[in-house]
Amino acid sequence: VVSIGHSSARLAEAALGVSSGAVMITHLFNAMGAFHHRDPGIIGLLGRPELHNRLWYGIIADGLHADPTSVAMAFQSHPGGAVLVTDAMAGMGLAPGLHSLGAQQVEIKPAGNGANKAVVAGTETLAGSVASMDACVRNFAAFTRSSPAVALRAATLHPARVLGLEHEHGTLSPGSRGDLVVLDPDTLVVQATFLRGKCAFARASRDGGRAALFDHASAQ
Repeated sequence: VVSIGHSSARLAEAALGVSSGAVMITHLFNAMGAFHHRDPGIIGLLGRPELHNRLWYGIIADGLHADPTSVAMAFQSHPGGAVLVTDAMAGMGLAPGLHSLGAQQVEIKPAGNGANKAVVAGTETLAGSVASMDACVRNFAAFTRSSPAVALRAATLHPARVLGLEHEHGTLSPGSRGDLVVLDPDTLVVQATFLRGKCAFARASRDGGRAALFDHASAQ
């Protein structure tokens, strides 16, 4: 898969890239030329509806890499092309403090929005994210005022289609792998994960009933 991103390409150059085979934009809005009304650069590809049937865009919906309004504008421009990515580094889920990203020291600290962020130690430069995919799904649904089903497609079916794997991944159609995540219908928090139809994770409940139910389903 050829993807355009982390570039100062002008709109004409980006469009040439798509016509030459690029099918995706990497980390929309991040590490690329800012939108300008005379030359919107890579971001301007979303304003080319004739490209929408072959163009996807990855977006980090952690509320930090892109303002919620920017996420909503991208979605309104090309709702069928959104692909949720976390850009998460190894410190995801770990407590605030100093952690490693390769040879780089990264600090995880409160972001001020109820979540944490990862920055290059001693700076405010983002160093990836510490957002989980279910958090990005919740954020995307809230930012775009879309339904959970729409947000979930951006995290499942759309990336599968980018890779040409939609016959196995991203759906529960006959013949698919049976990889799925069970979410709480109200909070969209992960309750269980199945890999090839087998329960790989189940959130414990006070009485153990939920986990037992998942174990039973996995055994079928």
